[in-house]
Amino acid sequence: MKALKPWVVAKLVEKAASYDDCMSAAQFLTWSAYGMTGAPEPDAETRAHLTSRFGEIVQGTTSCLVCKAPLDFSLFHEARRGKAKIETAHAQPRSHTAGNVGFAHRNCNIAQGDKSLDEFYDWIAGILTRAGRIQSS
Repeated sequence: MKALKPWVVAKLVEKAASYDDCMSAAQFLTWSAYGMTGAPEPDAETRAHLTSRFGEIVQGTTSCLVCKAPLDFSLFHEARRGKAKIETAHAQPRSHTAGNVGFAHRNCNIAQGDKSLDEFYDWIAGILTRAGRIQSS
């Protein structure tokens, strides 16, 4: 960081998440992974900790943050170098809190881009309306 210009350091600090937010997000992602169909069972200590923070772990309840389709744990194994099938995603870009992160299909995450989920859904609705697939309300 010493080699960076002061304005670059200031921008990085401004966008950085706190340690506690990062740890909370990591724990939430772990809880979410255990909620995927086909996930291994966590050990008792891990289950107790995650359940106390986020609620009961129920396999088959974790879905793509973007398209809402169920996610299968096997997607982690199908990853190839530079070709992940599943990624971490953010409902609101650049906010690293447990309530803002989740997993998404790589294609869904790429499609969302730098839009919030609400902006993305509005964008998709506009496309579908213009294409005559849905009627505007």
